[in-house]
Amino acid sequence: MKLNPVDILPFIGVLGIGFFLIIETRIPQRMWHMSRWKHCFVNLSLSFCNLIIVDTFFVTLLQKSVVFDHLKIINIFELLGLNAFLRIALCIILFDMMMYFWHRLNHKVPLLWRFHRVHHTDMDLDVTSASRFHFGETTMAAVLTYTLMLSLGASLFEVRIFKLIFVLMTEFQHSNIAMSKSLEKYIWLIFVPPAMHRVHHSDIKKQTDSNYGAIFSVWDRMFKTLCRVEDEDKIIFGLKEYRDPKELTVFKLLALPFRKEKK
Repeated sequence: MKLNPVDILPFIGVLGIGFFLIIETRIPQRMWHMSRWKHCFVNLSLSFCNLIIVDTFFVTLLQKSVVFDHLKIINIFELLGLNAFLRIALCIILFDMMMYFWHRLNHKVPLLWRFHRVHHTDMDLDVTSASRFHFGETTMAAVLTYTLMLSLGASLFEVRIFKLIFVLMTEFQHSNIAMSKSLEKYIWLIFVPPAMHRVHHSDIKKQTDSNYGAIFSVWDRMFKTLCRVEDEDKIIFGLKEYRDPKELTVFKLLALPFRKEKK
């Protein structure tokens, strides 16, 4: 049976979780607040919900739709006559910029924040935190992704290349890996390192509402949302109003967007 590269790419993201789990076990940046295995169970359970509801059901049905290949809206890539390398490079840049603004909207629009706060209730940050998203948010992000894809005329393979880089980078950013400060300083110049994203998971709102970038750090610089913290060990992860572990079970997190917001 011939393997389709489009189908293989998502499995690399799964391997990434295993890779970062091993590294952060050996050189953790900080100790876990709660049981590590309970933490992994909650986050990976939410990830499984996304896999079943969004990736398997919604996305698969969309891609197999008979009208999918006829939904090209503008087909910018074809109009520009770009070669394969430039198509992929531009796809990565444009989709990453889109995710920056989408992430920012999730913090500013109350309805979107109801879903996104599930991600921010995590009181420990490790590679599994990159999977801690409500399926409602992931579904909306998929709609946005495919809208841009059809506007650009990008192929499924090109979008999967972006998604692979995006997933591996978010796994890296959330990982609990102790890194050299001098090395992270150079990573900051182009990409988003763990130290930058840890600020975003602070329970201080000013810091939470910053550092929205996923792959490239340039967007936060360009749009004035970059925030640095001198002593990141003092950062407390999570949301101040959601600190009871009994309120952060899988089922309660799935119900969280539909519950009255705590003040």
